[in-house]
Amino acid sequence: MIDETDKLPKADMIIANLLIEYIGYECFQNAVRQADPKYVSCIIQINMEDSWVSDSPYLHVFDNLQQVHHQMEAHTLENIMLEIDYHVIRKLERVLPNGKKLVQIDFVR
Repeated sequence: MIDETDKLPKADMIIANLLIEYIGYECFQNAVRQADPKYVSCIIQINMEDSWVSDSPYLHVFDNLQQVHHQMEAHTLENIMLEIDYHVIRKLERVLPNGKKLVQIDFVR
């Protein structure tokens, strides 16, 4: 994987909604280290069934994304953020149709 996080500017806050599953935990850690924000807010999709894409007539559009998709787990995200000194300040979960769940986790350093 190409990691160009050194090109990211400093920031006060990172909002990463449905991003981490495409760049992976390690790349996300590197991006957070580089931007050095006080706050990080993330939304990840938890797949409670086999498919990470909901059934639709456009399902084939996502075929190539399978190559870069990473299955997310909330506790793993919390652990990798703790490794770089970010602590959970809020966690919300919303169950969706088709065996999916969105989890918002906010962190502070």
